[in-house]
Amino acid sequence: MKKIMIGLTLAVACGCATKPEQTSPVTVKHVVLVGADGFGARWMPWEKMPNISKLRKDGLYAVARNSYPTSSGINWATVMFGTVVEVHGYRRWNSTCPDVAAPEIVLTDKGIPSCVFHELKKQEPSAYTVSLYNWDGIGFVHATNEVDYVRYFSQDSKEALDDKVISEGLKQFEAHRPRLSFLYQHLPDCNGHKYGWGTSEYTNACIHVDANVGQLVEGLKKIGAWEDTVIVLVADHGGLGKKHGMDNVECFDVPFLVAGPAIKGMRLREPVLLADTAPTIMDLLGCKVPEIWRGRPAVAPCR
Repeated sequence: MKKIMIGLTLAVACGCATKPEQTSPVTVKHVVLVGADGFGARWMPWEKMPNISKLRKDGLYAVARNSYPTSSGINWATVMFGTVVEVHGYRRWNSTCPDVAAPEIVLTDKGIPSCVFHELKKQEPSAYTVSLYNWDGIGFVHATNEVDYVRYFSQDSKEALDDKVISEGLKQFEAHRPRLSFLYQHLPDCNGHKYGWGTSEYTNACIHVDANVGQLVEGLKKIGAWEDTVIVLVADHGGLGKKHGMDNVECFDVPFLVAGPAIKGMRLREPVLLADTAPTIMDLLGCKVPEIWRGRPAVAPCR
């Protein structure tokens, strides 16, 4: 009996030390991460968003839970770092670095946790990557120095800036076929704070994001890249009234959408956490998910 128990103990220990292998049989050439700030799952006007609704119908969708406090910097960090707030240490809406010292094992030589761009470059040094955003806080929650093309748009209305992000993303795609692109949309958060979540102005912002997602899909089809691309659409938080950061479902619940021809026959492993975003992206790209992350790949084969 002792020999059997020792053997089992060694097997468990060895299993814990092994790096997670790819769990999904799907490997895609390109992932586009669309991040819509303030795009709360409880406020989605689905009947007025034909493009995202179609992706939802043909793809995989779940309502995910974000990190607390339900604010922007904290949860974009959760998206990018593939782990929870207790590990990555970002605690304020506009944190520029970990507010609580992150465990050294997760830190890079730049003093921030290991993000999805960093991990992709470690495994595929030649992978071309893109990050486009129009809120400066995004620049602090991923390793911009390891992204091949980074651009922060700042001089225009939020509607126009969101449009420019999509337009520039498609230009980069046509020229370089990036393995991973991050395209940020800001308008829902802006209108939520100004007018309130669930108002007609907030709904219009959601419709604007939908139109941009439609432009993205059509652009990918036009250049012949859609069949090899998966879109992952997430948000950092929702809101209630004109605020977020609180502990209610309107702030906690965010959309988690994975869509594209390549994910047919797949399902989502629910419940989904926002921390599952980066592991899901790495898994779809055929890369190993680092042990230091606490999220897990959300896409799996249908039973």
